[in-house]
Amino acid sequence: MKKLHLVTTKDNFRPAFEYIQVKNGFVYATDAHKLIKIPINEAFGSLPVDAPTEFYFKADAWKKGNFYKALYYNIKDNYLEAFDKKGKLGIIDILTLEAFSNLGLKYPNCEQVLPTEQSTVEAVDLISFNPSYLQDLCEVFNQSSNNFIYTFFGKKKAIKVTHKNMEGFGILMPIDIHD
Repeated sequence: MKKLHLVTTKDNFRPAFEYIQVKNGFVYATDAHKLIKIPINEAFGSLPVDAPTEFYFKADAWKKGNFYKALYYNIKDNYLEAFDKKGKLGIIDILTLEAFSNLGLKYPNCEQVLPTEQSTVEAVDLISFNPSYLQDLCEVFNQSSNNFIYTFFGKKKAIKVTHKNMEGFGILMPIDIHD
C-alpha cells in the first residue's frame, strides 16, 4: 500500500523515529526532516473494528516484510498481518502505547508541528530543500512530484506536500539558506 519506511530514521540517535505510529485514525512517520500523516484507510485499507486506536511498529520490519506490497492487513493479538494475492506475506509485532513507553521511547507530537488552517501561507521566492526527501514523500504515495500541491509557510518553515487526488500529506523541512 504505502512505503511508510521511507519517512523514518535509519540512525540510532532517535530510536522512537524508527517506528511508525498509528493513532486516532491516522498513520504518522517521521525522521524530523520529513513527516507524513495519512488516514488509516489510505495506508492499510480497513482494519478490524476491534483494532487498537494507537499502536506502533518498526519501519524496518515493514520494509523487510514487503508490507507495503500487501493488499490487505489484519491485526491479531499483538501482531499486524499482511496479505497479498498469494496469501500471507508475514507478521510484525505491534506495540501498544504502554509497551512503547516501557522501552523508554516517546513518539514526537506530530500534530504540534503540522501547519493548521490558521497557519499563514507565504509567497517564497527562494527556498532550498533536499530533493531526496521530496522523492521519499512522492514514493510513499507512489506518485511523481508533478502530482502534488506544494504549500509554503515561509523560508524556514515546513513545506506541505499534498497529493492532488489522495488523502493525507507530507511535510518537508527546508534547508536553512542564507540571504
